[in-house]
Amino acid sequence: MSRRTYDTTNLADRDVAGRLRPGRLIVGVFRILATLLFILSIPTAFATTTVRYVTNEQRVYRYAIDQYNGVATTGISRDELLRGSAELRQYFNDDQQTVRIRVTQQGKDVSLFNPRETDHLKDVKSRLDIMNKVQEFSVLYLLIYVAAVVLWAREITLRQLSVRVMVGCLITLLAIGGTAAFASSGFDLAWVRFHEVLFSGNWRFNPATDHLIQMFPPAFWQSIVFFIGVFFAIVSIRQVFGPCIEDQHHRAIFASIIFL
Repeated sequence: MSRRTYDTTNLADRDVAGRLRPGRLIVGVFRILATLLFILSIPTAFATTTVRYVTNEQRVYRYAIDQYNGVATTGISRDELLRGSAELRQYFNDDQQTVRIRVTQQGKDVSLFNPRETDHLKDVKSRLDIMNKVQEFSVLYLLIYVAAVVLWAREITLRQLSVRVMVGCLITLLAIGGTAAFASSGFDLAWVRFHEVLFSGNWRFNPATDHLIQMFPPAFWQSIVFFIGVFFAIVSIRQVFGPCIEDQHHRAIFASIIFL
């Protein structure tokens, strides 16, 4: 009877001492790193793509102006605020270094943002530019990994790919849980810590005079962060637990739990 072994490595890949040859060892390490990068690219692409979409979606700006009384707090007409927000979105996507938006306020042509707000928006644009590059790289890497490893080389099956995606979504859930735990001490404190880490000291504004915080008050950001967190959680839970649900009956039970 032949002796069974669970070592599936080709003997030609090993040296006389039984160790993997250096070339094969390097390839093995590269494959592990490629897989880890693929898994980490899932929450990265998910988060950055969502933030990029929200940043460029006009309905988000309209929601901020209408829901949080932007017209009353700024003293600027709704049409002017919407036009100004459209120019702000354009600024986030063009090569202009400094934002220059003029609006009509009580019959006068004025700058929508003061120098301090303009300086902060310059920082915001710089961070968004970095985030956009990260988003493009992560999405491109995911596509290349699937095309090269799954479709072309066929090194892993679709089921194995699904497991990697599930792990990436599980990491997303853990990140959401960590963020929620951090914010449990209070959104205002978490928001301050976030700005202290990412920005210089130009992000504190006066709600009575500064248009930027009047147009996008803390309550607006709290609702947006909550929406993004819930959206991440629902999609990630679906990816993690969806494959475990086999029939329509179980799927109905799962959906009722999620949306209860």
